[in-house]
Amino acid sequence: MTVAAVLMMASPASMLAAEEPAPSTFVALTFEGACDNNNNRLWLINNHTFKTIATTVRWRAAGGKNLTEEFFPGPNSKREIGCAAEAEITQAKFAEF
Repeated sequence: MTVAAVLMMASPASMLAAEEPAPSTFVALTFEGACDNNNNRLWLINNHTFKTIATTVRWRAAGGKNLTEEFFPGPNSKREIGCAAEAEITQAKFAEF
């Protein structure tokens, strides 16, 4: 059997390119700079080169309540969220506009 015949028999799913890594692999939180003695400036980073990632972040300032908000950082962006003592990304998905 020729290579062309084998390729024609392959299923469409097997011919698809490798799947892109999960959206969560492209976003990260970082603390840079102090707000006060107990809190630091919280930043959200999206390292994807061309996709916006809908990112849900939960954070808390020292002595404050838990806050949860969804952000839409654009490709190759870094944005300040606010002041926090702790934070975590609870969900990340490619934005569908």
